[in-house]
Amino acid sequence: MLTDSIIQEYISTIPPIPKVIKSCLAYLDASDMIQAANVAKEDKAFVLYLSSIVNKPIFGFRDEIKDAHQIFGVLGLSRARQIVYGYYLLLILPKKWEVFDFSNRKFQDLQSNLIVSWNKILDFLKISDKDARLFISLIPASLIVCEMLFRDISGTVELLRSSKQISFDELLYKMSDQTLFDVTAKIAKKWEFSENIQNLISMISSKELSQDSKDYKILSFLRLLLSYEMSKPYIIQSGLNDFFDFPLDFDHRDVATFYKLIES
Repeated sequence: MLTDSIIQEYISTIPPIPKVIKSCLAYLDASDMIQAANVAKEDKAFVLYLSSIVNKPIFGFRDEIKDAHQIFGVLGLSRARQIVYGYYLLLILPKKWEVFDFSNRKFQDLQSNLIVSWNKILDFLKISDKDARLFISLIPASLIVCEMLFRDISGTVELLRSSKQISFDELLYKMSDQTLFDVTAKIAKKWEFSENIQNLISMISSKELSQDSKDYKILSFLRLLLSYEMSKPYIIQSGLNDFFDFPLDFDHRDVATFYKLIES
């Protein structure tokens, strides 16, 4: 069984945010892009990561960007914060994915896609809250934790999936009485996200989401984004899409708006 204490133990082993990242985030919180870039330049691996992300085609920059000051300049404060958190996730990635048919390159592609699309959505919804921008990084983090949780009981996982045709999502819930988003909320608490964000995460997979809820719009668009990204062939092949089975009762106007935003 994957008890709550075991899950908490795994989450507690996530290393603290390194000093260079904390310092960089502090300067970004103070809107000091120059000092943030100066701090980043102290870590060559950090700058290499920033460059590898910002030069992905999805960001749409024509010329290759390598200098830390240029990177932070073209990203802006919100996206810079998100990508700095992305680097932190890189530090806790498994060297090799064993349970899910995934790779660290694919993981970074997923990160980039989520960040770019989530920013478009929040801009449309006119939401500027810093934690709301950042928490999209928590979804990939929870996938890492699930890889590590299942890895230690891989024999049981393989047996149950082959004999009972059970999904990873069902398996996690049957063995721990928790969903992926319960795990995500625990990570949000460890990383000291606001209580509002923790509550928002807990409602992502709720079957009783009311259109009268103040969070209906942001949750509806988040579900659309996750459904969209998790329906891509490389995610389906990995098995990670099992965790994102949402009710398909989207408002057709939200769906139309979502695809217009994503394709812009």
